[in-house]
Amino acid sequence: MEISKYISKSCIVPELQSTTKSDALKELVQILCDKKKIPDAGMALDQIFTREATESTGIGHGIAVPHARVPGMKGLSCALGRIPKGMEFMALDKRPVHLIFLICYPPQEQTAYLNFVATVAKLLSDKAHVEKLLKADGVDELVASLEAADKHDVVQEEFDRKLKTAPEGGSIPDAHAGLVLLARLQLYQEMLGAAKSGKTEIKQRIEQVRGLVDPKVLSHYDRLTKGRAPALVSVEGDTCQGCFMRLPSKFVQKVREDRQHIYSCPNCSRYIYVV
Repeated sequence: MEISKYISKSCIVPELQSTTKSDALKELVQILCDKKKIPDAGMALDQIFTREATESTGIGHGIAVPHARVPGMKGLSCALGRIPKGMEFMALDKRPVHLIFLICYPPQEQTAYLNFVATVAKLLSDKAHVEKLLKADGVDELVASLEAADKHDVVQEEFDRKLKTAPEGGSIPDAHAGLVLLARLQLYQEMLGAAKSGKTEIKQRIEQVRGLVDPKVLSHYDRLTKGRAPALVSVEGDTCQGCFMRLPSKFVQKVREDRQHIYSCPNCSRYIYVV
């Protein structure tokens, strides 16, 4: 997924003026509203602040991904704010946040959102990409750095081909990379269902991604798709977004920290991605 396509140049702030977390979130939401990306800043802020009160969206590596579902949007949109000196965000790794990807999306684009945030987390777990974004001189260089990260993701597919996973708890080199593949597969399948043209190309992409996923994982994914789609859902505020059951906090924390396994919801069996 090319994350740069969802971040307009006009929605990138090389240096946020805000000095606190709450003001930074307000600043970025207002940018999306001013640029007509979202119809209602208040609705987005209410969701974002509620989510942050439950648990910080600072995912580590100096990155935060606050988010909100906003009815009336045409599609997912993201505002990017940079804080060169860092900002206290109560991040999971307890380090200051330097890059805030504030994401808003319409309710019907849950998979697109999941794909976007998973891709951001995977690409920017690479310190080299983060360094380029932090050192970029102005908006144009930030855009170029994002586009370079997108190209790197294409190269990474050859590495992803070697992943070996299992439906619940199979040990692999990088579970996050496997989840990105599942998110990408789910997005392509939704695109195919809605497409009026270009179906042949989408089908080819689906087959390419399916070829990268371990057969055991793919078998469980296919069963879920037939019986209780979507097969991959996010977990937000300890709540599975597939069955909307609250999961034990210790379990969610384990899923978040474990980079060697892919987990599924103990209630609905869907694959889960902890945001």
